[in-house]
Amino acid sequence: MYKQQTMDDFFHGRMNAVNEPHLACVLLLDTSASMGIGKCAINDLNEGIRRFKDSVCSDPVAVKRVDIALVTFNSEVEVLCPFVPISDMPLLQLTASGTTSMAEGINTAIDLVKQRVREYQMLGTPCHKPWIFMITDGKSTSDYYEFEKAAKRVRDEENIGKDQNKPGRLSFWVLGIDNYRQSEMVKITDRVLELRDHDFKGIFDWLSESMSCISQSHVGEKVEFDDLPKNARKAQKDRAIDEEWY
Repeated sequence: MYKQQTMDDFFHGRMNAVNEPHLACVLLLDTSASMGIGKCAINDLNEGIRRFKDSVCSDPVAVKRVDIALVTFNSEVEVLCPFVPISDMPLLQLTASGTTSMAEGINTAIDLVKQRVREYQMLGTPCHKPWIFMITDGKSTSDYYEFEKAAKRVRDEENIGKDQNKPGRLSFWVLGIDNYRQSEMVKITDRVLELRDHDFKGIFDWLSESMSCISQSHVGEKVEFDDLPKNARKAQKDRAIDEEWY
């Protein structure tokens, strides 16, 4: 006998606890060739992502409410994993090659979160403001005007409703490592962090704690995050050389 497919059937395996508030987060990862040079940041990044998944999954609330997508960008952009519950996020062995198609990566990540929010709305699932967390070590090799348009798109999504004292529709974060181009990153967002080395453990612990805190809060509630780990800080405006830091 034919059984009509329901929304719950359609999203089965792609979303847990549809009646509870959800948080969508894209990990937007630079896998260009420079990420494999020297101390090889890509290997440390792989370990950090594993630690992040384990940490969020250890929280019985967050594991039901946090949805993750993985997007990489080098010479091309690849959606390695569309949105799934974090418990289903695959642990892939990222490798480094190619250039840095950052604008295309940003646009892909924004498209993903907007589609995920529409899915929440279809199901009547409450949702927190989605996050995009980008990690990069270099300068965008995207066309200049395409990069400018992508940066403006982020700013527009972050600023929607601010003139009415409402939060924007996106929280975009950049984590810069090594010789990342700070002057480019601040065009994208004010949420620019920098890491002193390739030890991603602390920053992914901070990210997982942030995901847990948001997932346990009410939608729209202001959440205070933990302090950054010792090897991370908010980007300095003039990117002055700090001997104690470097």
